[in-house]
Amino acid sequence: MSLRTLLFPGLLPLWLAVPPHAAPPRRVTLFPVTLNDVSNQPMSPELPARMKLLTRALRQRLTAACGYEVMPMDSEADTASDNGPDYLYAHPEIAVARAGAEAEWVVVPRLNRASPWVTDLQADVLRARDTTMVSNRIVEVKGIELGPELAAKLIERGAAWMADQLSQAIEHASGSVGPELRRSPA
Repeated sequence: MSLRTLLFPGLLPLWLAVPPHAAPPRRVTLFPVTLNDVSNQPMSPELPARMKLLTRALRQRLTAACGYEVMPMDSEADTASDNGPDYLYAHPEIAVARAGAEAEWVVVPRLNRASPWVTDLQADVLRARDTTMVSNRIVEVKGIELGPELAAKLIERGAAWMADQLSQAIEHASGSVGPELRRSPA
C-alpha cells in the first residue's frame, strides 16, 4: 500500500471541510433619499432630518445585514442635483457617473409623499457597468411625518424592508440564486 493511498482518505474530509474562498462583497453606492412631494399639504419640518436618518439606516442595513460594501459619498450636498430631486431618476447615466468608478451597483432612492400620512420609499437599482436599471423597488413607510417614536420605528423598518428588496434585486441581477436572496429580514 502506497503512502498516497493511506493519506488520501484521511485528507479528503479535511479538504472538503475547508470553505471555498469567499467572493469580495459587492460594491454599492447609495445616494441620499430625496423627496418626491406630490402632496398639496404642508410638509412636517422634521421630514428632511428623518430622510437623512432613513438614508443612514439604509446604508447601515446594506452593510451589516446584507454584506455589501457601501461606497462612501464625498458629501451629501454633492449628490443633490440642482435640477430637482427627480433628476437622477430621469438620468441614470448621471447617477452612475456621480457614483464613481468603484461602484458595481448604484441605488437612487426617493421618498414619494402623497400626504403627511401616506409615503413610500422607492429606489432604482442600476448596474454601473452598463447603466442599466435592473429593478425599481417600493416599500411603504406610512406615517413617517407623525410622532417621533412612530417615525423612528418606520425608519428602521423601512430601511430593513428596502435593504431586503435591494439585496434581492442585486443578487438576482448578478445571477445568484438561493436563500442568500433574503439577507435583511425586517
